[in-house]
Amino acid sequence: MLFRNGIINPTEVQTNIKMQNIFKDTVFIKGVLDIKKMPIDDGFEFVLAGRSNAGKSSALNCLAKNKKLARTSKTPGRTTEINFFKVTDEIKLVDLPGYGFSKISTDKKKNLNILLDKYFSTRKSLRAAVIFMDIRHPLRENDVQMIEFCNKYSVPFISVLTKSDKLNNSAISKSIKDIERKLNSHNVIVTSSKNDEGFDKLSKKILEFIE
Repeated sequence: MLFRNGIINPTEVQTNIKMQNIFKDTVFIKGVLDIKKMPIDDGFEFVLAGRSNAGKSSALNCLAKNKKLARTSKTPGRTTEINFFKVTDEIKLVDLPGYGFSKISTDKKKNLNILLDKYFSTRKSLRAAVIFMDIRHPLRENDVQMIEFCNKYSVPFISVLTKSDKLNNSAISKSIKDIERKLNSHNVIVTSSKNDEGFDKLSKKILEFIE
């Protein structure tokens, strides 16, 4: 049973999800700009964050093995709401608007910042944030701000370097070591949506937070 006395049993959830690629059945639930319209605060939620040109939508599609799940565009900043995706009855992914180029008005940006603050400070189901960064330009000012935001609310984060196909192996290794040194972490994950690489490792890392 995944539920006992109305409470999710994390151990049994973990056992169940190890047996399959749970992300392959991910579906869009809704996009919101009002905390009152968010799905019920239960289960396990994982925030997806990153600059608008970091390849976050493509990464989500690769994680779910569904190229049509999240809308991708050559024009960065198309996501202007907080989008909720159902992975299983217990797990949701929460896709944030990309920072840097988002096509959203100043007033809406202000409201979004307030919403994010409320979400991070009150959402009981939030387990971790996945921060996507272009491997060629990691730890930009916005990335650092998001990391600081996570630290402010004691939310663990997973650093993901995208677009590894743009660099050779030597440059990839150098970038990984540089990020690990700056973040004092050895949990940096490297992905390539073009080559569909690194997403099994990312999937396993996300699921480590369900325990």
